[in-house]
Amino acid sequence: MQRLNGSDAIFLYRETPTSLMHTLKVLILSKADSSKGYDYLYGRLKQQLNANPIVRQRVVTVPLGIHHPVLVDDPDFDIDGHIFHVALPSPGSMQQLDDLVAQIGSTQLDRSRPLWEIWIVEGLEGDRVAAVHKIHHAMADGLAYLGFLTQGWSEVTDTGTTAPNALPLPSNRRLLWDALVSHLKYDIWHLWPILKSFTGNLWELYKRSRTETEPRVNPLTAEFPRTRFNYALGVRRGFSTCQLSLEDVRNLKNRLGVTLNDVVLAVMAGALRHYFLAHDELPDGPLAVSVPVGADDPGVVRRMGNNVTTLFTLLHTEIADPIERTYAIRKDTEQGKADLAIFGKHQWGDLMQYVPPNLMTWSCQRKFRLKPANDPDFRPNSNIAISNVPGPREKLESDDGTLEALYSAGVLGEGMGLNITVWSYIDQLNVSALACHRAMPDLEMLTAAIPVALEELQQAAAQV
Repeated sequence: MQRLNGSDAIFLYRETPTSLMHTLKVLILSKADSSKGYDYLYGRLKQQLNANPIVRQRVVTVPLGIHHPVLVDDPDFDIDGHIFHVALPSPGSMQQLDDLVAQIGSTQLDRSRPLWEIWIVEGLEGDRVAAVHKIHHAMADGLAYLGFLTQGWSEVTDTGTTAPNALPLPSNRRLLWDALVSHLKYDIWHLWPILKSFTGNLWELYKRSRTETEPRVNPLTAEFPRTRFNYALGVRRGFSTCQLSLEDVRNLKNRLGVTLNDVVLAVMAGALRHYFLAHDELPDGPLAVSVPVGADDPGVVRRMGNNVTTLFTLLHTEIADPIERTYAIRKDTEQGKADLAIFGKHQWGDLMQYVPPNLMTWSCQRKFRLKPANDPDFRPNSNIAISNVPGPREKLESDDGTLEALYSAGVLGEGMGLNITVWSYIDQLNVSALACHRAMPDLEMLTAAIPVALEELQQAAAQV
C-alpha cells in the first residue's frame, strides 16, 4: 500500500464530468514483421505490462477524507479489460487518428479499477500501428511516463501474461489507522518548516516586486484578456497534431540567442495569432500561459507520480512582428524564471500535501455545477497551458518494431479549454493540441498554423 502525495492526489480532487484529469500518449509504431498481427502485439504488450506493478494498482480513498488516497494492488485486476482494439477506415490518415484520440479522451476513467487504458489502433497509413495510452494524471506526469516508456521498451520480459495474486482491499479501520500514523509521523512535523519557507519566499517575491519597474506576470492579481477557450468546459474534446523539425527550432534558438522553449512559445503565439485573426478575435493584450516545469533533480528517473511546478509567462499574440514577439516572450519568461527561483520549485508540491481532500473535491464540484467561468465578469488566471517535454534522444527499437513518433496531451481546467503539449523525439518536435470541442470545433486550423508560424519566424530571423 502506497499513499499518494498531495501533488498526485490533487488531480483526483480536481476531476469533474467535464474537467477530466487523464493524459493521452499516442505512440506511432512501425512493425518489424508485418506478418505478426494484432494477437502477437497484444500478447507482447500483456507481458510487458504485467511485469510492471504500477499497472495493477488502483486508488482507494480514505474514509472521511482525513488523508490522501492510497494505491493498492487490485484483487480483481483483469488486464484484458484495459486493452482495446480498433481499426481506422481507409485511408487511415493522421486526421482520422486524431479524431479517434479525441473520442477516447472525452470519457472518464473508472475509479474502481487501475486508472489507465491502452487502445491498439490498426489501419494507420504506411502499414503502421498506433498505441493510445490513456492514464490518469494522478499516476504519472510527462517525465514519469517517459521513464515508464523507456523501461517498457528496453526491458523485454518473459514472465508470462498472468499477474500475481493480490491481497484483498484494505479495511476502513486499516485505512484510518495508517492515515493517522502518517499525519503524526510526517505531516505535523513538516508543516511548520513548510509554512516558514512559504511565507519567507513570498516576502522575498514582494520585496523584489517593489524594486522592479516592469509590469509583472502575476496570475493571482493580473487581469488577462478572455478568449473563446476561457469558458466552462463541455464534455467533448478535440485533438489535433502536427510535427516540426527539432533542428529548425534549434537553429532559431542559436541565431536569436534565446532558449529552445522561447522559440516554442513564440511559434505557438504566432499560430494563435493566425487563429484569432481568422476569427476576427485577436485580443488587445498578451495571453497568460502556464508552463509546467519539472522539479526533479538532474539524473533522477521516475516511473510514476508527479513532481512539477509551474512557470508563468505571457504569449504576445498582439505583436505582429515575429522577432519582436519572440524577444518579448523571452523577457517575460526570464522574469517568470527569476520569480520561480525565489519561490522554489518544490514549494507548491509541499503545500499540496496539506490540501483537505473533501474541501478540494467540494470546491471543484461546485465550480462544475455553477460554472463561474461562464459569468460575464470572469477573468482567467491563465489562458492556456503549454508544455515542452524532452523525450528520448535515441530511436526506440526492439525485435517487435520501432517507435516512429510520440504525441502527448495534457488536461483542461474550468476556464482554460486549450492545452498544447510538445514532445521532442530524436529529431522531431511533435505538437499536440487538446481543446474543448465546443470552444474550438476547428482545432485543426490552429495546428495547421503552427508550421506557418515557424516558417515566418525563420524568414524574419534570416533578416536579423
